[in-house]
Parts: sequence; structure tokens; C-alpha cells
Amino acid sequence: MYENITVIGERGQITIPKVIRDLEGLKPGNKVVVKIEDSKIVVEKSLSKKEKERLIKEYFTKYRKLEEQVTEDWKYVSKEADAMLDDY
Repeated sequence: MYENITVIGERGQITIPKVIRDLEGLKPGNKVVVKIEDSKIVVEKSLSKKEKERLIKEYFTKYRKLEEQVTEDWKYVSKEADAMLDDY
């Protein structure tokens, strides 16, 4: 973790220290997200459109695989439940 103190200007602007910009690869014109988490102001690099698309694709790929596994598991459970109920 790295931290630094910076001053809020008259228009509410802050300067991200150069060391942090360099460490995170922030360049002029990059977008950042400013949010409040647990009563703390957090500034983080915004994801590019390409990065967001990659994460969404990765999520849905994992979700699809999980859904397929649940479907297969349900077939087995359903079959076992039917057999158990037939015994009664």
C-alpha cells in the first residue's frame, strides 16, 4: 500500500501524486471512479470498454458452465428422488 497527502483545491479538485499515477499507469485523460466505501473516499482506475467486455464475457462463461453443472446434478437428484418415492 502507498499513501500520500494531497490538498483539495478551491474547485474541489485533487492531484493524484505522481508516484501513484506512475504505479497505476494513470495518464492525462484517463478516467477514474470516485466512490465512498465504509466511510472512506476511494479513487480507482476506471476499466476500459475492452476490459469491461472481457469481464462480462468471463462472468457469463463461468455462469453458463455452472448452470450446465446444476442442470446435470438436478437430473441425477430428480431421478434418485423419483426412485425413492416409488419405493414408498
